[in-house]
Amino acid sequence: MNMERKDFIKKGLMGTGMFVASTALGNVITNEVDELKELEAVGFNHIPNTQSAITPGTVLHKAETRGHANHGWLDSHHTFSFANYYNPERMHFGVLRVLNDDRVDPGMGFGRHPHDNMEIISIPLEGDLEHKDSMNNTAVIKHGDIQVMSAGTGIFHSEYNKNNDRHVKFLQIWLFPKSKNVTPRYDQLTLNIEDRHNKLQQVLSPDKDDAGVWINQDAWFHIGRFDKGITTEYTFKKPGNGVYAFVIKGDFNIAGTELNERDGMGIWDINNITLHANSAGAEILLMEVPMMVS
Repeated sequence: MNMERKDFIKKGLMGTGMFVASTALGNVITNEVDELKELEAVGFNHIPNTQSAITPGTVLHKAETRGHANHGWLDSHHTFSFANYYNPERMHFGVLRVLNDDRVDPGMGFGRHPHDNMEIISIPLEGDLEHKDSMNNTAVIKHGDIQVMSAGTGIFHSEYNKNNDRHVKFLQIWLFPKSKNVTPRYDQLTLNIEDRHNKLQQVLSPDKDDAGVWINQDAWFHIGRFDKGITTEYTFKKPGNGVYAFVIKGDFNIAGTELNERDGMGIWDINNITLHANSAGAEILLMEVPMMVS
């Protein structure tokens, strides 16, 4: 008998334990909020911020306003509602549903757990993250790599810090898919990080023949690392899309707004944006995504 999607996700999160602190299945972290609850097709979520003085068509999420969960082995900051962090004004930005900034202790990680109908992207910032899944993929991703899974009809996977002597830090990003119930797929790519020096390097797109990994969504991701004083422009790839900018390191000015490390800013209803690096080695991730959840 086929399991309904909601029951499948609930069983995976609550029954088997999505967050597991060791291979011995100890210290299971409860999850009282279904981060995959169905959303109405409302597009961007509760924006712009009423207390913000920035221009229309933008929303600013300062780093210190994110949800935070420290589980000992896992220290995680949530830009959008996730697990035990729930904020009705921080549900999603268009199809961008999850943006987690995770740090995992040596030798620890996420036990085997399920996903379906979600595009899941992992971008390591430090250390080595070991991945195993029900499609018989076993891989280690490190800084300079990008990984994507189209969960489609359903997969199980686990993620662990491969090393016993240092933390692993990575961004975990989930997008709602363009088409549901596709055949699950895994992709991983090692990028030349020098190709993002003082320019935007494309790391993800909807075209398998384009630069970067490809996913089941009309989304484009770029990463850039800039010297202080460098200015660059980004032109949106598809009309109607928005861009969510996340500062990995350093300081930027985007559309007249000052952004610092781990700040996020969503931008829509325009065709291009200008980025100016205000510090040396400033690094940024741009995520262009459809603004309507289908």
